[in-house]
Formats: sequence, structure tokens, C-alpha cells
Amino acid sequence: MASLSMKIREKSARKSSPHKSQTSDVVIIGAGIIGLATAYSLSRIGKSVQIIERSKPGVGQSTKTGGGIRLAHGSELNIQLSQLSLDTWLNFEKHFNIDPFYRTTGHLFLTAESESALLSQATLLERMKVDCELLTKSQISSYWPQLSSTNFSKGLYCNEGGYLDQHRVIKGYADTVVSNGVKLLTGTQVEGLLKVNERISGVTTSAGKFHAEWVVNAAGPYAGEVADLVGCQIPFVSRRHELLVLEESAAVPEEIPWLIDMDRQVHMRPDGSGRALIGGFLGHDEATDPNTYDPDLSEEWSKEVRREASHSFCITNPESKVLKGWSGLYPGTVDYMPVIDETLPGLITAAGFSGTGLMHAPIVGEIVADLTMSTKRNLVDISSLNSTRFTKESQILESTGF
Repeated sequence: MASLSMKIREKSARKSSPHKSQTSDVVIIGAGIIGLATAYSLSRIGKSVQIIERSKPGVGQSTKTGGGIRLAHGSELNIQLSQLSLDTWLNFEKHFNIDPFYRTTGHLFLTAESESALLSQATLLERMKVDCELLTKSQISSYWPQLSSTNFSKGLYCNEGGYLDQHRVIKGYADTVVSNGVKLLTGTQVEGLLKVNERISGVTTSAGKFHAEWVVNAAGPYAGEVADLVGCQIPFVSRRHELLVLEESAAVPEEIPWLIDMDRQVHMRPDGSGRALIGGFLGHDEATDPNTYDPDLSEEWSKEVRREASHSFCITNPESKVLKGWSGLYPGTVDYMPVIDETLPGLITAAGFSGTGLMHAPIVGEIVADLTMSTKRNLVDISSLNSTRFTKESQILESTGF
């Protein structure tokens, strides 16, 4: 969505493109993981679907993550969404005919300064029936001798969850939805929205008009610009993150879980080939404009994260060379929770996941599909994720993803 400043266009407006208009049950703006998962769920209940994508499927932020799948979150709702999505990741190949290279590593949250926060997290996870274990320093060293030199006093280990190859997940979803009859139009800009009798009824694009009973805003970091088209001021915020894979000399045993230093905001996991993948906000999670952000890696950040990871986990060397790396954006909101609601009649918003979009995509697709049905299944109570909840005093409800 390069330019989304045009006003809403009434159905009677003059054609802005020589292309013929097309009609479907649902138009989805964006072919990232949320848009594709929504298209998949809609196609399975017999809806005709048209996806409009400004580039290519998944080349935006959906493939710029670490591929993490975890059940440990700071809110009950995010834990529930992870629980309801996990089966899809465990059985992905059966449904999408491609191996996502999913590896169950579990997650180990570590702290020397935030024991009370760790205890609160453990209490929440136990209440949500997530299998987890609070660990002392001696237990951490006993389970993972590689961590015996660290300074952590407490740990919280969750044995479910792990990581996957997000590129293969995007391919699986994209190929399957097209096979299911979904129309996928790439390289196309959304230029405006159509409206009939106060209901959103489609989109205008560089390829013509597309009419639909429902429009889904799954535009990732550009979701705020889509919302602006209809006068909805939703405080979406994109936050920059970066990831590095270190050279082979910085070996990380595959039995090591995904390590998260809660104090330093740095994390590390094996990358599947014996190397270390490291990343973290390091306290820098300020808002970033998706239209102007520089995708190149920051040399300053690269040095800092290698130093912090080495200090935290005592496995890698701060001078380890970088084999490869990438940066991306976590499209989120001011309270770090997504918006999933019928924002206006005919317009559904599903955006702002703050780094949890990949791991929650399967159930989010089902939830969005449910919103388009006359008889709703009410899979999850999403009333707290409405687009009108924000105030100047909005509190952070969740931590950032990784």
C-alpha cells in the first residue's frame, strides 16, 4: 500500500481503471501469514476469496522473524491463541504437503533480576495448563551443563514450542489456498475502499475494482494506513528487530532450548545446523515508519547483540563472525496486543500482532472466517481486541515477540 491517502469511494464513483470489476465473498488486503491463514480458513467453508498483495506472498514481515512458536506469554489470551494453533504446526505437512522443519526445543526464560516477574509468569502458565517448570541455578546447570557459567538465579522452562522455517510455511499456505480456488493478485496497490449504504463493499486498486461482502485488513505494517482510509485512528506501531546467524565456530548444541534473557532482552536458539541464531530488542523497541525504515543490518546493533548474547549465555563469542542476518518489523499496537474485530460494517481488521502473528496465524484465520459467518462459532472471546479500546492511558498488556 504505497499510497493510501485516497478517500473512500462510493459504488457509483467513476471507474479509475480500464480493468473489469470483479466480485467475491471476501477481499483480503495482504498476503502475509495472517492474510494467507485467513484465506485458507475461508476457502474451507466455501467462501470465494480474492487476495490483493502489494508485492509477493510473505516477502514483507512474515518471513523476517525467527520462526518461533511458544506457549509462554504475558496474557491469557495470547496463551490461548498459541494453544489453539499448536496442532497445526505439529501436523503442518499433513495439511499443506510441505515439511515446515518444525523442531520442538522448548523455551527457557532466564533471570537474575526479575524473579517476581518469572514467578508471576509461572503462575499464569500453570493456571492455563501449560507444562512448565521453575528451575534454580543448580537445576539449570544440571539440565544444561553448557549454561553452568551463567549468572542467572532462576529459570522457567516450557517444554512445548520451538521453531520452524517460516519461508516453507508461507509457501505451504500460498500453494494450498490457490489450490483451494483462492485468487491471489500480486504486485497490486490498494488505492481506496468502496462503500455502499454505509457498508464497506470492496476495494479499488491499480488493477481495478474488487467488490465483496467483506474486506479484511491484514496489511501488516500498513494496516494503519488502510484504517485511515475509513477514518479509523487505530494506534498501530511497527517496531524494528534484527536477527543474526553466527559462523560455525559459534556452535550451539541442538538440545539447547530457545534461551531468553529477560533482563537483557536478548535471546538465542540453535538454527538447525549447529549454529547460533541470536536477536533481541536490547531495550530499543521504538516506533519505526514502515515506509522509510532501512532494512540493512545495523553494525552497531550487531556488535551489541553479539556482546550481550555472549555475556548472557556464555556459549558464543562476542567476536564471532556473522554468517547471515536480516531485519524486519513487528507490526503491533501501543499495548502490544492485536486488533481483531469488525471495525466497520463490512470491514474486518486483523493486524498488530507484535511478533505473534506467525505463531497465532492458524487460529486467527479461523476467528476471522468466523466473523464473516451468519452463525458464529465463537471460537475465542476476542472482545478485548476491539479497535476502539485504546486511550491515552492504554497500558502494555503483553511483552514484545521475538
